[in-house]
Amino acid sequence: MRKPQALVLTIFSLIFSSCEKDPPLNEPGSNEAINEWTMAQMRQYYYWNEKITQKNNYQQAPDLFFKSLLFQDDHYSSILQTLNSDTYGNTLTNTFGFDMVQLQNQSETIQLVTQVVPFSEGDLMGLKRGDSISHINNEPIDHSNLKSLLSKSLLLPAMHLTRNDGKIFHLPSSYISQPVLYTAKLISSSPTVGYMFLSQFDFSGAYSLLEAVQNFKSQPIQEFIVDLRYNPGGQVAFASFCALLLADIKENDVFARYRGNKNIKNREDSFASTLQGQPDGYSFAADEVLKQGLHLKRIYMLTGPNTASAAEMLINGLKPYVEIIQVGDKTFGKDMASTTIVTPEDIRGTERAWHLVPMIYKIYNKVGQGDYSDGIAPSKVTDEFAFLPLVPVGDTRDPLIQEVLKKIGMKNMLAKRPITTIEPTHMLKPKYIGSSYQAIPVEVSAQGKSDK
Repeated sequence: MRKPQALVLTIFSLIFSSCEKDPPLNEPGSNEAINEWTMAQMRQYYYWNEKITQKNNYQQAPDLFFKSLLFQDDHYSSILQTLNSDTYGNTLTNTFGFDMVQLQNQSETIQLVTQVVPFSEGDLMGLKRGDSISHINNEPIDHSNLKSLLSKSLLLPAMHLTRNDGKIFHLPSSYISQPVLYTAKLISSSPTVGYMFLSQFDFSGAYSLLEAVQNFKSQPIQEFIVDLRYNPGGQVAFASFCALLLADIKENDVFARYRGNKNIKNREDSFASTLQGQPDGYSFAADEVLKQGLHLKRIYMLTGPNTASAAEMLINGLKPYVEIIQVGDKTFGKDMASTTIVTPEDIRGTERAWHLVPMIYKIYNKVGQGDYSDGIAPSKVTDEFAFLPLVPVGDTRDPLIQEVLKKIGMKNMLAKRPITTIEPTHMLKPKYIGSSYQAIPVEVSAQGKSDK
């Protein structure tokens, strides 16, 4: 399998027999030229291509025209322009190094920090998971203004957070390089229970993950927890890398099946072929990764509404091979893959390139399980916000971790622990889960025209 890459599309010119009767071709770089090209690509590759209606507003701005073509149930397709930051999305995590959630009941509203990126400015200043925030940029937060305050902050050079105790955190806007592996450790020695928190799927964390797995192999591990509750996805090849390192699978086992429209071929990728999509600079071979893996036959996966995209693929893709015990809340529900199509030079002229990112495939596992647009639900929902304060990542007082330990049968061990300070809450569901959250696309290449 070739590495995922943008589709290269060739536009053939029409030869007119009478220039006086026929209108001239649209000028390269004009809205009309770009939008007509966009319409052609969407009719060819878009999953919901049969839902596209004829448009006459080719003079519209290309981003608005693209959005007008999208099916009403499509919440993921996007369009970006090279070097145009206004068309790209920023999040609290990659801009200020933290994320937060708002909880409401009938009498109060609270804002809690859910994660702090290690070694970020906030982390160094003492901002912690579970901190309550009262003000953003000196404005008090209420039940109606959090979203607007955050949106404004993402456009500013700095953000001021006021904690409930009055401490102010001055967080400069910058690109935050979030580590993939926050922590990997034993949380019990009898039986040995391993735990790791994966913030996203990116090969920048490959060697840290390899080292952690080797440490676990020396224990050895009897039960294992993978915390994906805030993982928005990322590189599909890294999801395969994780699967090969953790699960008892074979390199040529099917990882994912992709189903598209009538114009493009369905595809089937193994764990090995998916790994070949790793970015330049990495050359991991599936058989070598397997040799270093844990070969687990059962994995506990911690999930929540922010578990998305390639993280959901990992859960769904491993189900036919190993026992996956999901603990937490229902996942985000991104069961689709996209591709990137770039305007060729003869269409864009001297204008900056537009990058179309339409959804082109639905994702299924080896046995056809998929269609989880409403999220993948655990057998029993465990709400991490049911008890406060939130504890540090990997703390055994965490409600999701405690639920796993109960399932493992460690009630006696839990009973011997000191009484914790965590108190039950009577809050409604969080109003904003991952306040600036964005699922990272599953990026693949289309398999060309179907023979059907």
